[in-house]
Amino acid sequence: MSANVIPLVPRSGFTVRRVGERWELVNSRHYGRAVVLNAWPRDRHTEAFAHCYRLNGRKVEDLLAAFR
Repeated sequence: MSANVIPLVPRSGFTVRRVGERWELVNSRHYGRAVVLNAWPRDRHTEAFAHCYRLNGRKVEDLLAAFR
C-alpha cells in the first residue's frame, strides 16, 4: 500500500494555520510562531491558502490542482 501526500501549505516560509474560527498567516522562520501577519474568517480558507501560496512564490493554480 502506498500513500500520496499532497501538502496544502508549503513548508518553506509562510504558512497558514487554523486557530478556532479563523485562519492565520505566520512566518515562524523570520518572525516567530506568535506573530500573526494576517487573519481570515474560517469560511474564507481558499483566500488564505491562495495568499500563502503567492507569498511563497508558487502559483495559485498549483493549489487549485491539489483539490481536483
